[in-house]
Amino acid sequence: MDLKIYGAFAFGMIIGWYLYYINRYRKGDVQISDITTVVGTIGGAAVLKLFDSSAELFGAYGIGLAVGFFLYFLILVILVGVSDNFNADWFLDGRRRNPGPDYGYGQDVRGTVAAMNIAPPEYSPRVHGQNPGTVQNFYLAPDAAKPAASALAAPPARVAPPTMAAPNPNSQKVIDTCKAVWLDKKDACNYFAIEVARQLSVTLSGTADQIVDEIKGTGWTSIENGPAARDAATQGKFVIAGIKSGDFTEPRHEGHVAVVVAGAMNPAGWAPAGYWGSTDSNVASKGGSGAPISQCFRAEDKDKIVYASRSF
Repeated sequence: MDLKIYGAFAFGMIIGWYLYYINRYRKGDVQISDITTVVGTIGGAAVLKLFDSSAELFGAYGIGLAVGFFLYFLILVILVGVSDNFNADWFLDGRRRNPGPDYGYGQDVRGTVAAMNIAPPEYSPRVHGQNPGTVQNFYLAPDAAKPAASALAAPPARVAPPTMAAPNPNSQKVIDTCKAVWLDKKDACNYFAIEVARQLSVTLSGTADQIVDEIKGTGWTSIENGPAARDAATQGKFVIAGIKSGDFTEPRHEGHVAVVVAGAMNPAGWAPAGYWGSTDSNVASKGGSGAPISQCFRAEDKDKIVYASRSF
């Protein structure tokens, strides 16, 4: 019984520790509903079942919660007390003192909003010429041959953001049509592509293999690769990507087609965003979010994909 009690206490202590941590780094406003959430999380049915309704075990768990919660705070108090760079103001609104000139990372300072986050979003590198905050410069081993004042060097000149062309309304129309059609036609790639095309006043018909043959013909403009297909979709063209059944690295009993839309490429840089259906439910489930078509075409087949576009 003693081992169970100690275990319940230790478990509660860990939960209490993380409860303080999560509350400290919360990003939303405090709400009354938070109390219900916390009580349900740390004292709900799952916890009661875990301790099998034992009053002693739950009591040890509750004590552990309190110890872990306040121990986190106590350690912060001790660390702030022994630090020359922090004081009670840090607990109130995140303010801290500027470190001394030889502290090790220069004079740049930011509020402690995510001390355990390596690269907080609000202090990410400059985006479109905007500097959202200051950046601390850390030096693990200062080089005596280099001046320590490098951290105080003037920031680079602000660069004007690139001029972006206004988005073509047709590119959004293709996306909206794909979203509207997908739920009813997600079970077959050819039916999905045919219905999207119909609603955009474009004619497509037949199986996936027949659609691939069709987009190679009159009225369609051949596209070299995925990035060029993405550009055409961004310009408001209706773009189809497809492979015939016999052209896959491992030949299949049916081909596959997808509608390419404006959006982000996959990390490897070959697959544009798109929508598709499929007789394979696992593949179909990924086709309604505008994900890169690398989720329905494998990388080994990327050079065999046929891309073509046309106006609508």
